[in-house]
Amino acid sequence: MSSLFNIETSFDLAENQYDYKKDIIIVAGPTCVGKSMLAIKLAKQIDGVLINADSVQVYEDLQLLSARPSEEDMRQVPHFLYGYVNSHINYSIADWLKELDKVIDDVEKIKKIAILVGGSGLYLNAAINGLAPIPRLKKEIKIKSLLKLNEIGIDNFKEVNFNIDPQYVAKNTDKHRLLRLYGVFLQTKKNMTYWYQKPKEGAVKKNIYNFLINLERKLIYKKCELRFDNMLQKGALEEVKKIHVSNIDRSLPIAKSLGVKWLLSYLDKNISFEEAVRLSKRDTRRYVKRQITWFSHNYVPYKTIYMK
Repeated sequence: MSSLFNIETSFDLAENQYDYKKDIIIVAGPTCVGKSMLAIKLAKQIDGVLINADSVQVYEDLQLLSARPSEEDMRQVPHFLYGYVNSHINYSIADWLKELDKVIDDVEKIKKIAILVGGSGLYLNAAINGLAPIPRLKKEIKIKSLLKLNEIGIDNFKEVNFNIDPQYVAKNTDKHRLLRLYGVFLQTKKNMTYWYQKPKEGAVKKNIYNFLINLERKLIYKKCELRFDNMLQKGALEEVKKIHVSNIDRSLPIAKSLGVKWLLSYLDKNISFEEAVRLSKRDTRRYVKRQITWFSHNYVPYKTIYMK
């Protein structure tokens, strides 16, 4: 069976005449299942472009560890929202959703079909359903929140937040979410539960054909381990060394991303290189498991494509 036939049948090209004005295609699934490869082949067939929906592939400093499409891949079809964010920026889903809206408009102007590609559940959910209209926090509010946490300690800070929003704190107890809850309340005098009950904003305003690319879990684990070894051979450690030298804030998303976190710990001389590799692979398996769980509970695909 030819790859051309596979693409045509898998993405129902005979049945669906995808329209650049009306439609958007989502190619989603767990990491390492071959989403980008399929999306490139699809884009060639339907005169489409790829738009990134992966929370780590947005960062310019992580070509290898984010498994960002190669320069050769990007020459084959146009790619958008890949590798454009500085690592020191605390980039949010709301930031990405605004950029996505602009890109979709630009892609429509050049009469191309938008193909959203990624495995980050929160990004995909935002594109499909929108986000709660929570205002962006002012810098001084963030500082006040952090000072309050440092002053009273995490346990007391959690209790303060529980009194503000017991429903939210019952499910969200990590430091980052507690700081955001406290900051939102300081700035708006409304808690997170109030904002999450408001109508969502920013969802893609097109017909969505959302495909799920799937693969047997053990095969995903094996492919992820081989890919990580290959990343290291190609220079992934050098990528992390550059981030390490820049004194990156360890609370930023990029510093906690797969591979980066433990390689930074190795460069800090806290663990051995072998341990950093082991823990990175372990965390990747856990991430794949979470992805599979998220897709099974939160993503209703137009069609599932099973890979071998």
